[in-house]
Amino acid sequence: MEKNSSYRRIGSIEYDIVRLLALCNVWWIGCKIYRNPIKSIRVLIKMIRNINKMIVVKKLVRAFKVDGKYVWDMFYPSWPSAGFNSFFKNHLLETEPVTGREQTLRRLMIAITKRCPLQCEHCSEAATLYNKDVLSYDQFIERIEPYVQQGVGQLVFSGGEPLSRYDDLLLFLRHFKDRCNQWIYTSGYGLTLEKAKQLKAAGLDGAAISLDHHLEDGHNKFRGNQKSYYWVLEAIKNLQTAGVFVAINVCPSKEYIESGGVPKLIDLCKQLGVPVINLLEPRAVGNYQDKDVELQQSHKDHLKQLSDQFNFNKTYYTYPTVLFPAGLRKTMPCGGGRIYMFLDYDGTLYPCPFCKVKLSSYQPKTSVCLAE
Repeated sequence: MEKNSSYRRIGSIEYDIVRLLALCNVWWIGCKIYRNPIKSIRVLIKMIRNINKMIVVKKLVRAFKVDGKYVWDMFYPSWPSAGFNSFFKNHLLETEPVTGREQTLRRLMIAITKRCPLQCEHCSEAATLYNKDVLSYDQFIERIEPYVQQGVGQLVFSGGEPLSRYDDLLLFLRHFKDRCNQWIYTSGYGLTLEKAKQLKAAGLDGAAISLDHHLEDGHNKFRGNQKSYYWVLEAIKNLQTAGVFVAINVCPSKEYIESGGVPKLIDLCKQLGVPVINLLEPRAVGNYQDKDVELQQSHKDHLKQLSDQFNFNKTYYTYPTVLFPAGLRKTMPCGGGRIYMFLDYDGTLYPCPFCKVKLSSYQPKTSVCLAE
């Protein structure tokens, strides 16, 4: 196990066994959906082929074990779990629909507050940041509960800063504990060891902490707070001690990429024992509205190359998994409004946090996200 970490990397034999058992689990879910084991095999193979087409190669070089469950990354619920079953039930129904068996979202993101202690350079919520909370805890539950009952596999609580509404965050986690996979997207600000243990006990499965520079001054400047970097490191350490799976969200600017900063940040995450890094694209929304921040193809190619290098080359087995979802856009359409949605602090539904096209309901057939 990594120093101070809440997980261990699993070896190749264990990996292959776990992967096979997880696929058998998905096949069994398909048997109950299609009432035909042969058809379930055919749909499972089709789903796997679609995934392989998306990532080009067939298998990641690493997976992790935490609290007796196995984790591949921050977007797939751990196995075995109710969240895993729900997630892949919907994945199968996306691959091969069944009349009378409606699919629902795989993932629902919820901004529970717009309060935040930071002033981030790239904040996509600039228009509403620091606004007072609108929905009560009960009103949020009324909106989230139907999705969980329908079988959403993963809930992601964000903001603003979700820790700014800490008491209600604990209540949300307790309410949905063991029913689906639960994550927070956080700056880590003020996340003490006591809070980390409380979050874990309440039902938190994972936390994606924002870190946008490998140097303290660079990160603090980007986040508009001189204590931000300190709290990132504290949050990582405290969550790992509490047994929460930790990932890092990174929003690299063109300048940071061109300076060679991303590999240095990956090295830092390796030193910190962080197993997963998620590279996000800067978007011309919020504080970046009308600014020239969109990555050029050369930047995307560089990030995609890093992702492939660290994910599929066994030489880098001891490094983190490096995700770059935008690198898959050539083979996979945006899932906004189709496989995931964003529930804002006032109850408004959007395809994703970057696309401010209001939705009246779930749109399962095609992506409606315009932030492409």
